[in-house]
Amino acid sequence: MMNYINKHKIFRLFFLSVVSLSLFAQILERPDYVKNENRIFFEAQEEFDRHNYGNSLSLLEQAKKVRRNKIAWEVYTLENSLKPAEVKRVGNNLNDILRVLKDRQDYDAIEIINRYSDFYGLETFNYSAVNLLEFIRGRSHFPEADYLLGQIYKIEGEYEIAKHLFLQAYEWRSILDVPEMTFDILYSLSDISLTMKEYDKYEEFLVAIVSSDRFYNDKALLRSVMRTLRSTDPNVMERFFKMYRTDNYKVMSAYFFLSEFYQQRRENKRSLDVAALGVLTAVSKIYSALSKRNPEFSYTDLSNFLDEASQYEDIVFWGQTTGVWKGFNDFAENAYNNGCEIFAINLYKTLKDHSPEYYWKTDAAIRYNAIIEQNAE
Repeated sequence: MMNYINKHKIFRLFFLSVVSLSLFAQILERPDYVKNENRIFFEAQEEFDRHNYGNSLSLLEQAKKVRRNKIAWEVYTLENSLKPAEVKRVGNNLNDILRVLKDRQDYDAIEIINRYSDFYGLETFNYSAVNLLEFIRGRSHFPEADYLLGQIYKIEGEYEIAKHLFLQAYEWRSILDVPEMTFDILYSLSDISLTMKEYDKYEEFLVAIVSSDRFYNDKALLRSVMRTLRSTDPNVMERFFKMYRTDNYKVMSAYFFLSEFYQQRRENKRSLDVAALGVLTAVSKIYSALSKRNPEFSYTDLSNFLDEASQYEDIVFWGQTTGVWKGFNDFAENAYNNGCEIFAINLYKTLKDHSPEYYWKTDAAIRYNAIIEQNAE
């Protein structure tokens, strides 16, 4: 009786192991490198752009699954290809391993190694099979898909889910195909934090954006900027815009958002610092565009600069949508609130006559007149 039970148990274990291996083999099918996860993702992006959010969501989940299965297959295949004794004998160097794999006609493993070599270069992994395997294991996530999924859930009003997906995309930002997409993720995190009234998080994500800018981290530069703004020189405004330039355009909007945030909290000094960097970045960006369109244009003064920018509808519209023209006015107000009166008055005087947007031109005129009247009393 005991032998029968033992045999029965052994048979069941054998049966379950066969079924498990069969299921595992089905999951670890050789991936289709033509219809891969990136192609599915691009289809999802197109559906998203057409506002077909249900189709986009379905495709994104499919793309994530394809990515997971592909990475699982590559890891499983490489691990097994590295197990034979003749492979182990040559050590960890990928070039040596490739020679043995060619002798063994292990084409799947060779293709995997060559695929990563072509895209990243074996030197990225220090020619180490261990490093390559570790790198591949870390690529099972799909942050681009998580980010787009987050946008869909945000549109649907599912803010908690959207925030979770944005955070997941940010956590795996190191494997983004386009590293600069990190800025998009952080801007979305700051925006959804503001929507959810999580103001400390809103500030935290904006600071994470501007912290990537060397000018923000240059305290000596900020002290120099403050000394210039506080100057009693009648030409202080023109001297400021001729002295300084910043060029990290990705962080510009974050500077303006932070300036407004600190202004509302009456943190005047912090608001002025980021407002100055935001406006300087905007001026650098606009000047670069103007120089390409009009090779004879050169910066002489802020009035002429703003008048030239006003000649191009797309630049004016860009300034509206990115908050640049508002940013100039906020900068003037911040300067005034920090005791930089000569600078603020001169900037408001210039903006009331030359700001490219009527609303902020009118706002500048109102503030300029109010300051002049106040000083005359």
